[in-house]
Amino acid sequence: MFLIIMIFGLIFLISGGIGLFYTNTNLVAWSSLWVFGNLTFGTFTLLGILIIFLLAFFNAELDR
Repeated sequence: MFLIIMIFGLIFLISGGIGLFYTNTNLVAWSSLWVFGNLTFGTFTLLGILIIFLLAFFNAELDR
């Protein structure tokens, strides 16, 4: 269970980071696609960071 959740966290983190990089390098700032891309991929990145952070500090409860 721990490994599956960590893989999902890494997938969210990597896909969100790639999406943020693509959005911020190829789109005009403050266009609608730029705003929605930053919101979407920023959410993915934040979710991945939170999953990995929570696994690092509360992994004893998940290993049972």
